[in-house]
Amino acid sequence: MSAFRKLLLSMIVFVLIPPAIVRGATDTATYVGGSVKSIPLNLNGTLDVSERGELRFDYGTGAYKMPCTQITSTAITQDEPRHIFHRIPVPSLAPGRKKQTLTINYKDAAGVNGTLNFELTASQASAVLETIAIKKATPETAIFQNGTDWWGDKYWKTTRNRSDWEGGANPASQTAQTVPGAAR
Repeated sequence: MSAFRKLLLSMIVFVLIPPAIVRGATDTATYVGGSVKSIPLNLNGTLDVSERGELRFDYGTGAYKMPCTQITSTAITQDEPRHIFHRIPVPSLAPGRKKQTLTINYKDAAGVNGTLNFELTASQASAVLETIAIKKATPETAIFQNGTDWWGDKYWKTTRNRSDWEGGANPASQTAQTVPGAAR
């Protein structure tokens, strides 16, 4: 095999293998209990906190969605480690795959308290917990304050502030029009 073919083959392997490994690593969550009756117990699915600030659990052909604003608290609990003869703890061979339970407490639109319990890997649980905390801390309404204020409006002409710069709201243009004897 020529050097060029070896180089080409190795490049193909390094380009295609990492995405295949990432796709093969499934980020599954198991619903292990809670107050939601529409999700069957011990059902596997994917847990995601979307860009719109919504917690979404996709399972089989269904999905459960809840806005992050309804979440009142979250907690992670460790699963009991395995023991030999009920006394000697067995170390985990894959610490990144250790399972934890993510508990999400929420208050629905009717004001009723509820819980969701998901079993996830340690890294997934901490990532979901962080994302929920970020989504609750900075909702999109706080960024734009009712969708009208933006810090760049005083510097740039945009479609959102068109009425300000077309309607003569510019103080420099108003003073130039009202000064008597101003040259045109």
